[in-house]
Amino acid sequence: MSTKKLVVVTNREPYSHGKGRVEMAAGGVVSALDPIMQRNKGIWVAWGSGDDDRKFSDSKGTVQVPPDDPKYTLKRVWLTTRQMEDYYHGYSNRFLWPLCHIALNRIYLKTSYWKMYQHVNNIFADAVVDVVGRKKATVWLHDYHLAICAASIKARRPKLTTSIFWHIPWPPYDVFRICPQRKEIISGMLANDMIGFQINSFSENFMDCANAELGAEVDYRNGMVFYKGHATNVRAFPISVDFEWFERNASSIKEARLIKRFMRTVRMQPGVAIGLGVDRLDYTKGLIKRLDMLDLFFAKYPRFRRKFSFVQVAVPTRKVEPFISYRKGVERRVELINKRYGDKSWSPIIYFDVKMDQVRLSALYKIADIAIISSIYDGMNLVAKEYLASQVDEKGVLLLSEFAGAAEEIPGAMLINPYDTEGCADEIKRALERPLRDRMAAMRMAREYVRENDIFRWVNDIVDEIQAIG
Repeated sequence: MSTKKLVVVTNREPYSHGKGRVEMAAGGVVSALDPIMQRNKGIWVAWGSGDDDRKFSDSKGTVQVPPDDPKYTLKRVWLTTRQMEDYYHGYSNRFLWPLCHIALNRIYLKTSYWKMYQHVNNIFADAVVDVVGRKKATVWLHDYHLAICAASIKARRPKLTTSIFWHIPWPPYDVFRICPQRKEIISGMLANDMIGFQINSFSENFMDCANAELGAEVDYRNGMVFYKGHATNVRAFPISVDFEWFERNASSIKEARLIKRFMRTVRMQPGVAIGLGVDRLDYTKGLIKRLDMLDLFFAKYPRFRRKFSFVQVAVPTRKVEPFISYRKGVERRVELINKRYGDKSWSPIIYFDVKMDQVRLSALYKIADIAIISSIYDGMNLVAKEYLASQVDEKGVLLLSEFAGAAEEIPGAMLINPYDTEGCADEIKRALERPLRDRMAAMRMAREYVRENDIFRWVNDIVDEIQAIG
C-alpha cells in the first residue's frame, strides 16, 4: 500500500455507539476494510447514527477506532431528520434506487430531494476536506448516496485522488436518461479519478451515458473517459464475501447444533428436500415472482408436495413506502400458498421475517439442497456467494437470476429468468432431480471461483489501483 492516507467515505459508519456499547457494523465490506484502515492509520467518514455517537465523539465529531485498540479515525457527519428524509429516503432510495434497478413504476421524485442530496453531498465533502487538511490522501467514496461528492471535494482540493465504487447496477442510457439531473450526476461521477462497478456491462452502460449525455470521449477498450481535460478510469471489480469465514462456520460443531435445532423448530421431516431464499424485503429481489414460481411448481408437480419445503428468510428493510406495501404483498402470497397446498404436518413455505446473524445463515446455507436468487436486477447479490462458500458438502444447486451481477461472473450456477414463471418452476424440478455427480461438479467449480476471488482480494485490488493512479 501507498504511504498516502486512505480516506473511506460511506453513508453508514463502521462502528456505532448505542446503549453504552460499541458495535461493529455487519457485512463483508466493513470486515475487509477495517484491517486495511488499521494498517494505514486512515480516516473513515460516515453519518453518525448511533444513540450515543455524539457523546463519545470529540468536538470535531471524531473518535478513534477500534475501541479496544484504536488505530484509525472515524469522522462522523451529523445529519438532521429532514436531511436524512430528503437525501437518503428521498433522492437516494425513492429515486436513484428504483431508477438504477429499472423499477420505473416505483420512482418518486420531488425537487426538495435533489436540493438536499446536493447539500448533504457537500456536507460529506466538507468533512473530507476538514480531516485531510493540506495532506496528500486517497479518498474512496462508496455508492449511490455520494454520486456528486467528488466534484465538491475536487473544487477545493483538486490534487486529491478520489474514487467511487458504485455497488448497485448502472442502467443503460435509455433508462438513465429518465433522470432529470443526469448531467449533474454523470459529470459529478467523472470528477473521480477512478469509478468501480460490479461487472463490465455496468461499466459500459456508464461510459455510454457519459458519451451520449456529455459528449465525453470514451475509450472502451482501456476503460477510460475523458471529459473537460480530466481522465477517469472505469473498471469492473466484482464484490465478494469472506469465503473462509463461511466455510469454517459451516464446518463447525456449533453449526451442527444449529441445524438440529432448526429442524426441530420447523418440524422438518427426515428426507424432505430444502430450498432456500435469503433476501431483504426489497422489490428488486423478486420475492413475489419467486413465490409465483413456487406456487406453479407445487401445482404442476404435485409429487413434490410433502417432499420439498422452501425456507424464505425475508429481512425487514426500510420502513417507508413502497417497501411496507411490498412486505404485506409477500406475506399475503406466503399465506395463500401454504393454505392452498399445506396441511397440519407440512408447509410448502417456511417464512421468517427477521434478520438472522451470519452464523445461523451459514447453517441454513449448508443444508439447503437448492438456493434461489430471483432478483429482477441486482448489482451483484452476495447471498449467492455466501451460499456457495457454505456448501462444504458440495451437494447443493444454485438457481441464479440472469439479471443479477453474479450471473455474469460465477460458473456452475443454473441461470433462470424470474419473468418466466413456468420456466423457473421447471428449473426447480430439474435442480431437485439433478444427479449428485453433476451437482457436485458444478458446485465445486463455483466454490473454487469464489474462494479465489474473495472480499479481501476485492478490497486490495481496488485500493492498489486507486493508489497507483495517485
